[in-house]
Amino acid sequence: MAGNRREYVYGNTARALRPIEKEVRSPKRVAHKTRRHIDRDTGMNPGFMLFMTLAMVLTGIVCVQYIRLQSSLTTYVNTISSMERELQGLRAENDDYESRIKGAIGLENIKKRAMDELGMTYASDDQIVVYNSDGTDYVRQFVSLE
Repeated sequence: MAGNRREYVYGNTARALRPIEKEVRSPKRVAHKTRRHIDRDTGMNPGFMLFMTLAMVLTGIVCVQYIRLQSSLTTYVNTISSMERELQGLRAENDDYESRIKGAIGLENIKKRAMDELGMTYASDDQIVVYNSDGTDYVRQFVSLE
């Protein structure tokens, strides 16, 4: 326990202790065969270099394909948004044309012309036939209504 001495220090400063001397070893001589194995294991052999090169090339190809896909996706999104804007413009134009046509013709004008010039009248109660529907959107007529 000579190297592991502990002394109590009085006061606010530590006294200079004697340094512990360590044994200085001479470097071991490594056998030539062992050195060759260490160099082989820690060095980069041609197989490892080929593997790393192929891994880097494959990583580069994957990155380029990813960027290419991102670019095409951005292009498609921009194309879709421009087509949606065009569709909205066409719908607005179509609605405008439809309202102008309805305004130009007018249902009252059609009714007046049909009654005055063509002699059409409203149906009377004895002309109206009521059908019981089975829930479908249409009715098939198998018998004449007269």
